[in-house]
Amino acid sequence: MTNSLLSRLGERYDPDPRAMVVCLLGSAFTLAMLAPIADPANPYHAFGVAGTSFALLVSAAVLVGRWRRETPSG
Repeated sequence: MTNSLLSRLGERYDPDPRAMVVCLLGSAFTLAMLAPIADPANPYHAFGVAGTSFALLVSAAVLVGRWRRETPSG
């Protein structure tokens, strides 16, 4: 059941790795720019950090998943 679900999702959702790299680098740059002006009391800053962290984690997860699928297992 899980394998058929994953294969069906893999057929319908196939992200472009170049787009994920751009998202990864962009979100890492944005987090680096937000780090020196850390202001936890500002809700806009907290939302920006949370959203950028989410984008960074999702793009890294997609790239690792793609890498693991394409790497031949010995």
